[in-house]
Amino acid sequence: MQAKGSSALVATLKNGCLSPEELALKEGARVMFTKNNFEQGFFNGTLGVVASFSSRGWPVVKTYRGESLEVTPLEWTIEESGRILAKIIQVPLRLAWAITIHKSQGMSLDAALIDLSDAFEYGQGYVALSRVRTLEGLYLLGFNERALEVHPEVFTADKKFRDFSQEAESAFAVIDVKELEKAQEDFIVRSGGKIRRADAPRPKKTTWQECLKKMRTKHPNAYRPWGDADDRELKRLYEEGTPTRGLTEKFGRHPGAIISRLRKLGLVE
Repeated sequence: MQAKGSSALVATLKNGCLSPEELALKEGARVMFTKNNFEQGFFNGTLGVVASFSSRGWPVVKTYRGESLEVTPLEWTIEESGRILAKIIQVPLRLAWAITIHKSQGMSLDAALIDLSDAFEYGQGYVALSRVRTLEGLYLLGFNERALEVHPEVFTADKKFRDFSQEAESAFAVIDVKELEKAQEDFIVRSGGKIRRADAPRPKKTTWQECLKKMRTKHPNAYRPWGDADDRELKRLYEEGTPTRGLTEKFGRHPGAIISRLRKLGLVE
């Protein structure tokens, strides 16, 4: 792992990063991705096996979905007003033979072998079981009574919310339908929304893929990962005085992406 910035902020980043400071891998190692990267097709919790190593020395992971991905280092950063205060750089992987329930929070796993027989905290079982995307990927070795217990305060609050909901339903039931519809429309407008009638044509939704395709007609490399060679060339051209417009044309990226990358490289404030 490489680090840059104040020791306190770097320590904070390391504490929140699931990838270890020193990552040792070999072919056949079972691994888990520790960061989301929608462009490259993996997420925090994606599982796979190291199939080989690329010519550049990076691990090639075959995921449970059958995709082979060359995994290169990514950055974890702390920013303020667009300026990077600290960052760490590491391959977004960790060995995936075992992990604590606490560390699994926020992940979406393809499969997991879970043992809740020693669960000791309210909600622990829910956290563990809800990490797995499908029942097909869930293997439960055991559980105890505490594993599936709801915290008493949560249980009490849930009952209170259900009672409030019932009261609201009873209150709305006696309101005239036209009056209720008018109140609903007024609320939508006051909240900044617009009323669309049932017979009005629905606008076509633009997908992320369509937006990206349109963006790449002007900036071919938009949202593609930067490589080491790209960073070296960007630094060289910038230090030679190449303007942002020239860098945009050279790398096929939006001017904002160029400025952001220059900040990450510490070349501009």
